[in-house]
Amino acid sequence: MANTVTRGIANVGALAVNGSGFNAGSGAPASGTSGTGAKAHSFGPGSLYMDTATKVIYVNENTQASPYWTPVSYDQSGIRAWHSDFRGHSEKAASNTDATAILAESGLRVHGQGIAETDSGFTVAGVAEAGSLGSLLTTNETAHVAALGVGDTTLPFQPDTHGPIVIDVEFTQNTAITARATFCGFIGAAANALDPVCTGSSTTITLVLDDVAGLFQDSGLTDADGVFAPHNKSNEAASLATTATGVDCSTTISAAGTFQRWRVEISTAGVMTCFVNKTQVTSISASLDADEEVAPSFYVESNASAVKTCDVRRFATWGKRA
Repeated sequence: MANTVTRGIANVGALAVNGSGFNAGSGAPASGTSGTGAKAHSFGPGSLYMDTATKVIYVNENTQASPYWTPVSYDQSGIRAWHSDFRGHSEKAASNTDATAILAESGLRVHGQGIAETDSGFTVAGVAEAGSLGSLLTTNETAHVAALGVGDTTLPFQPDTHGPIVIDVEFTQNTAITARATFCGFIGAAANALDPVCTGSSTTITLVLDDVAGLFQDSGLTDADGVFAPHNKSNEAASLATTATGVDCSTTISAAGTFQRWRVEISTAGVMTCFVNKTQVTSISASLDADEEVAPSFYVESNASAVKTCDVRRFATWGKRA
């Protein structure tokens, strides 16, 4: 048995076998190259970590050098979590004209500007090999979105209370990456008719909301398939250059039909760490006020008078239960 200390967390009785082990400490683990257990012997792929304060257990889905911590179950009492792989087939049919809908088996919320139109919604189909697949459809109007979130119009998370807070989505665009935008992260709004939280043009990201932090792609940017990390703590700036420190993630959104996994993690201090396919692509300090309430959000936006469809394989979000 060995005691280790990682990022100020005492890990008691870490038992390692071939670099993987069971670890424990007070506080939820942080993912990434500077995360909990990074480079430590007993924190290899498949390692478990228990937060002794909440008794929640997490598994490392990635490497010892850059752990990627995910709850082993989303039903543990110490976290507030929503997760779905859409096997229950709850949906919001395009013909449904309600302003929002809660998916029965998961509690996920479908909303967005234009979602009440008869060409916009969230449909689910069974795919034999890949499992169930949800499809977000925007309406055929510019700057309208189809979004997945949680709860109602309340904001469920606050970094310094529930952090680290995480949103993790696996998705693919249904057709070519043109005339659309994609966002995954945390926002300070939860209106039924959610508007785009940021917009892209040339090399400028305009920040529409005061509180926003996440991963973003917009075909209006010069780097149309590039992935960026906009953030706006306390309305500090009206816009960001794509060349600003940490904003360009130096990766691209996958081509249509190829699934990609995006994760955004906000620490208790408001630090944003982002991942694409489990690889850390940026980390930005002071991305959000630690005491601001926010909601997790994933959406696709149409940048033209055409319906845009995004297929979602899984959606997960969680944070410490206060």
